[in-house]
Amino acid sequence: MTESDAREFRLYDPEADRLMVATPELWRYLPKLLLYPVSGYALYIVIVMGALIWLAGYAGIFGIALSGVLFGWMGYYAMGVVERTATGHATPPPLGTEVLFQGEKLRLALLVLYLAALLLLTLAHLRSGWGIAIFIAGVYLFPAFLASVALQPDLLSTLNPWNTLRFAWLTGLPYLFASLLMAAVAWLVAVLSGQVAGVAGGMLMVYMLLFVCHLIGYVAYHRQDDIGLAVSVQRMTPELQAALDQAERFKELLARIDKHLAAHEPQAARDVLMAEDGAALANPRSFHEDLFDALRQRHEDALSLLQGSRLIQLLAREKRYGRALDICERCLDVSKGYLPQPPALAVPLAEEALRDKRLPLFARLDANVQAQCPGSDESVSLQFLKAQALVQQRQDGAALALLAPLTARAGHPWVTRIAALHRALSGARKNT
Repeated sequence: MTESDAREFRLYDPEADRLMVATPELWRYLPKLLLYPVSGYALYIVIVMGALIWLAGYAGIFGIALSGVLFGWMGYYAMGVVERTATGHATPPPLGTEVLFQGEKLRLALLVLYLAALLLLTLAHLRSGWGIAIFIAGVYLFPAFLASVALQPDLLSTLNPWNTLRFAWLTGLPYLFASLLMAAVAWLVAVLSGQVAGVAGGMLMVYMLLFVCHLIGYVAYHRQDDIGLAVSVQRMTPELQAALDQAERFKELLARIDKHLAAHEPQAARDVLMAEDGAALANPRSFHEDLFDALRQRHEDALSLLQGSRLIQLLAREKRYGRALDICERCLDVSKGYLPQPPALAVPLAEEALRDKRLPLFARLDANVQAQCPGSDESVSLQFLKAQALVQQRQDGAALALLAPLTARAGHPWVTRIAALHRALSGARKNT
C-alpha cells in the first residue's frame, strides 16, 4: 500500500477535516461531497453493497433475509456517516458486522417504521390520487428524518415532527437538491429492476445514499446553531490541533519504520527512529511513550531498547524517576544485560528503586553496572547505595565491608557521604 493509499484509509484526516470546516459554502465544497462515496472505506461499501442489493433480487426467498441484513448494515452506516460528518470529520468510517450486534436497535427501528409507513400510506391512497403526493412528501422529508434519528439525543426529540420540518426548511436549496437526487435514483433503480444493469443501479443507490448522508451531516455541522440539532461538535482549538498534528506525525513515523522493517533494513529503521526527536511537539513525553509501546508490540527488541533509553533520558530530565524506573524494568525484561545510556542514569534509577522498596530491580541494575562498568563512578555509587540498604536491614558488618574499598576513591562525587557512613559504622563497631 502506497503512502497515498494509507492516507485515503485513515479514520481521521486532520487536513480533510480542516478543509470541510473552513468551507461553509456548499457549492465550493460540492466536489468533495461528490467524491466522498468513492473514497476510502466508502468506495468498497458502494461496490459490495450495490452488488448484494442487486443479488438479493435474484435470491428468491433467501433474498428476503439478505435484504434485511443489508438494510441493517446500510441503516447503521448511513446514521454513522451523518453523525461523523456533523461532528466535523470528512472521512468515511469503516463498516463491520459488529454494528448489527452493537448498534442502537431503536434508531434503526425508527427508520424501518418510517419507510414502512410511507409505503403503506402510499399504497392505501394510490387510487384517490393522494398516494403520489404522500410518496413525494415522504421522500422529501426522509433525509431530514434520518438527520434527526442520527443526531437527536432522545426518542422524544427524534419523533418531534417540528424538528424534521425545521431541518428541511432551514437547510434550503441544499436539502431540496439532496431530496431530488434521492428520488431520481429511486426511480432509476425501479426502472432497472430485474435487469443485469440493475447492479449499476444498486451501486448508484448506495452512492447516492452516502452522498446525501454526507451532505446533510455537512449542513448540520455548519448550521447547527440555526437548525437546533443536538450536534456535539468538537471545535478546533490550538491545543486540539497540536494533538492531531502529533498523532499524525506519530503515524507517519511508524509507517516509515514499518516500511524499512518489512524490507529487512534494520539500520534504516534505526536511523529513522533516531532522527525523530519529538522536537516542537505538543507532548514529547507522550509521543516517546507511545513510540516505545508500539515498538514493544511489534517485538522489535533492538529498537525498543534504543527508544527505551531515549525515553528514560527524557523522563529523567523531567525528574519523573518513578516512571523512568518502570521503563527500565520493561527494558530489562527484554534484555537481562540492559543498562540505561548514559550509565550515569543508573544511579538515580537505583535510588528510586530503593525508595520504592523494589529491591530485586535494584539488584538487577547493580549487577549490570558492576559487570559493564567495573571501577566506574557509577559502580561506586551503587555500592554505596547497597551499603545504605544493608544498614537499614541491620547488616552493619556487610555494609562496612562494602564501604572499606570505596573510601580510597578520593575523586568520587559522594566521597564525603562515603567517608561519613564509614566513620559512623566503624565507630559503632568499636563501641560494641
